Parts: sequence; structure tokens; C-alpha cells
Amino acid sequence: MVKPFTRKDLAGKDVEIITKGRWGNADLYLLHQGGENWVIKDFFPCPPLIRKTWGRFMVRREFLALRTLAGIQGIPADPFLLDAYAVGYRFQPGNTLKVTPPDRIPDTFFFEFEQLVLAMHQRNMVHLDIRNRKNILVTDTGRPALLDFQSSLNLENTPRMLHKIMKDIDISGVYKNWSKKKPALLDENRRARLASLNKKRILWFLKGYPLGTRTDRRT
Repeated sequence: MVKPFTRKDLAGKDVEIITKGRWGNADLYLLHQGGENWVIKDFFPCPPLIRKTWGRFMVRREFLALRTLAGIQGIPADPFLLDAYAVGYRFQPGNTLKVTPPDRIPDTFFFEFEQLVLAMHQRNMVHLDIRNRKNILVTDTGRPALLDFQSSLNLENTPRMLHKIMKDIDISGVYKNWSKKKPALLDENRRARLASLNKKRILWFLKGYPLGTRTDRRT
């Protein structure tokens, strides 16, 4: 898609800071442009060594993941590369699952979220950080959305013998959060599957981050 704006626009008045990253993470901005709202994930403020290596790699990785998943409801829409150090996509109003009280979550939410994750798997993508409730959005319309694809993997680039393990990591995240927020709606079959998957967590050494861990940039 054509870039809706350039880096110069980040210096304008219509930019809000969502979060300041730490030393190895991006800054997150909300930009208002032409009546539309966009999120920018920007590694440019990182130290030069991080920016030119880790930052460039992570920006490209997230962009490709979002492009692969384009059109799935609940996936950030219209991704684009602002430049080599920043990726942008449309802002989705809502609150993270972490801060949303259970009584504000529709009974259909986790059923829809499960289908969102399965649709992602059908495109050979895994997220690998769904257990983190900050990565799940309860939109203003009460539907699920999935954020932060820095840890995601394209299964076409991994050995087939690992595909089920990585998909199970995602599904266990769905059921874990379901059991925390809407336990009465988690049926026995899904509850039993969650228990079974939790017993296999020793196998979940696979992470999307190539160094196996997240790094934080102090502000």
C-alpha cells in the first residue's frame, strides 16, 4: 500500500506516545492523519547497534507477519513500512484483556478469539505470545483482536515436526486466558486440553525472538 505518511509527520502535533520502549524495544506512537488513526512501532530511538540490527530485523518480521495475515478480522489492518526502522498499521480502539473486567467481556469473545487464532494457523503463522493478556485486545465492539507480532513465526520456515508444538502454544494461551476471565464458559473438552497442554510446557523452548528472550530499553 502507499505510505499514508512519512517519518517527518512523527514530529507533528498529531502524535501521541503510547509507550516508550526500553533499550531493545520499540517506541509506540499513535498518529492522527487525515481523520484516521495509525499505530507506529519505531526502533529508531534505540542505540545505533540495536537499531541497525535487531530493530531492522524485528520491523521486517512484524510487517511480513501482518501482511501474511491481512484480511483476518482482529489482525492489525493495512500494515506498511514507514522505513527500515518502523512499521505502521491502523489503530484499533479498545482495551487490553489484562485490564478488561470479566463482566465487560462478551460471552462470545473467547469463541471468536479461538477462531481468530485458528484462522491465523491456517495461514501457517503462529503468534507464540498469546498467554500475555497485553497482546489481546477487547475492541470497542466487544470483539477480539491480536497485537504484537514480533514473536510470531511463519511455519513455512520451520521443521514440520515442530508445527503442532507451536500451534499448541497459541491454543494453550487462548484457553489459559479463557479460564482466567470466563471460566464458566470454558467447557470440559477445552479445559481437559488445556490441562494436557500444560503438562507439555517443558517442550515450549521455542520462542519467536531469535535470542530466546525479550530485551528492554531503559528510558
